[in-house]
Amino acid sequence: MAFIPRLSNARQSHSQSHRRGHRQSQRGISSVLFMLLSGLSLGAMVFGAIYYVRGLQSQSVTVHAQTQAQLKAWSGAEAVRQHLYQLGATEAAKLTVNQAVTFTALSGISATVVDVLASDATNCGGGTRVGFNITGSSGGANSLLAATFCAKGNGGTPGATGKKPAVNIKGNLQLGGDLNVLGDDKTRVVVDGSVNGSGSLNGISNLYATGDITLGGAVGFDVLFSEGNINLSGSALYSSVQSMKGVNLSGGVAVGSLSANGAVTLASNSVTALTAIGNVTAGSATLGSLKTRGSVVGSNLTISGDAQVAGNSQETSAGSVGSGNYGGGLSTPAWNANVKMTRVAGLTVNITPLTAGTVASPSFDAFPYKASANYVFERVGSNIKVTVNKVNTIPNATYFLVGTGGTQDYLCTSSTYSASTCLAKICNGYSDYNSCFSYSGGKWTIAGVTMAPGVLWFDGDVEAGSGTYYNSWIASGSINTAGSNSTYAVNYAGYANTCTNSAFPTLAPSNFCLASDSSKLQAVAAGNIAYGAGGLVGSVYRGGNINLSASNHVYGSVLAGDVLTTSGSTVVHGYVSAASLGTNTADSSLGASTSIDLRNLPSGFDPGNTAATVSAPMSAALLWSRYR
Repeated sequence: MAFIPRLSNARQSHSQSHRRGHRQSQRGISSVLFMLLSGLSLGAMVFGAIYYVRGLQSQSVTVHAQTQAQLKAWSGAEAVRQHLYQLGATEAAKLTVNQAVTFTALSGISATVVDVLASDATNCGGGTRVGFNITGSSGGANSLLAATFCAKGNGGTPGATGKKPAVNIKGNLQLGGDLNVLGDDKTRVVVDGSVNGSGSLNGISNLYATGDITLGGAVGFDVLFSEGNINLSGSALYSSVQSMKGVNLSGGVAVGSLSANGAVTLASNSVTALTAIGNVTAGSATLGSLKTRGSVVGSNLTISGDAQVAGNSQETSAGSVGSGNYGGGLSTPAWNANVKMTRVAGLTVNITPLTAGTVASPSFDAFPYKASANYVFERVGSNIKVTVNKVNTIPNATYFLVGTGGTQDYLCTSSTYSASTCLAKICNGYSDYNSCFSYSGGKWTIAGVTMAPGVLWFDGDVEAGSGTYYNSWIASGSINTAGSNSTYAVNYAGYANTCTNSAFPTLAPSNFCLASDSSKLQAVAAGNIAYGAGGLVGSVYRGGNINLSASNHVYGSVLAGDVLTTSGSTVVHGYVSAASLGTNTADSSLGASTSIDLRNLPSGFDPGNTAATVSAPMSAALLWSRYR
């Protein structure tokens, strides 16, 4: 039997203990490694989460900025649509490709016109189609929106004139006699030419002329603006005088604020604040303050406040300056120590030059009104024919105007009077045996008591004589008044005088008087005209002169296609205009005793709305859009 040695119990126990310790040590290292790996894993997860959150934050900022940019682009689209709504099709068609659009009240928005097509029947129902590139910007992000709109309507906005002028004259205007313009503080007189006037001029708050203005008299205006020179004499007071050239004051004229792009000359005048780009020459004038880019020469010139003179300042007598600066040299008498100014080398005096406004020239053509007139008067051979349109109890047709004995001024289907062929009497003469109408050499003469109400259209010249008329007079030639004439344009006359006229109760003009509405007249623009004269025949303008030479009371607007003259005692409750379209070489003239009275006008009367056709309703709609 082999001898097998055995370890003692102590040695065996030591060996087992050593193996157990070694295994325990390995388990500790594993724990540490596990914890280390777990920590690294958790760190990676934390760092990954941080990166993910930062990415989300960055993405959120980017999305927010882009969203804001898109919102701004759409805000721009709505602003463009509203602007097109105000323009209408006619004015929108004047936009040009590459024209920039300015958003004065909106930031981060710009737009450019990319396409304009007038009379687009396919996409815009005959209106004007306009395309824009609209850009919205926010937080570094941009959004480009291509949008195409459709603008309809023919109203438009007449440049920057705002409210239509009460007096609008193309060509030169002579002001004389006793002229009064009675209305609100926005009543404007616009003359596309020169203005000369004297006498008593009262109530004109705003006079604008493209030519020179020369005025005398004792009453001034609030605002006087000329694209030419202004010469004022007399003893008038003007709140504001503005000239794109030079200004010359004499007499006792006083001005609140005076501005000129050119030189200014004053005598013994008073000006509160004077601003001139050119030189200033003054006698014994009194100024509150002075600014000029030029030089100043004064003789007893008193400036109570501040003076800023870019050039030389010279006082030849006992004038004075409260304080100020000059950029050139100073010259005063040795004994005069009252010019208290300091030299500032290279002195710059900032003055913004005056610029011209937008002048909308008037126009008038009688022929487009012919189709909508209630009575059209024409001479055919030896007969007077009247075409009736939209008059109650008279069928639309052309009739003979005839009469005999005590039956005058009847509309008849035959050329001689017969009770069986005559439908209605349309005018009351001075008696039953007097006709209201006569015709000679292309001129109609109308005089009587009154006529059937409505719009009257005459082929040729017209003399509107004595009587009271609830009519709008339109002639293809010229119009003058005679005798004592009172004319109420249809819209001014109102419902009672037009639709229930006591002299002609059955002859109401149905386009103004609807059976379904007895409260008011229907809106017809021609009904705002009292007198309208002149028409285009081929390429030649005929007539267009209106002469209010009688004792006139005119309730409605007066529209002369060529020249307007007032030489009698005239009161016009409406706007007046002269378009200088004809051959008359004379100037328009408002003389004698003339008043333009715009106070207390009736609600149904709109003196500035005299279009030959009904204005199409204004609209603007987005046709299509896409992001680019």
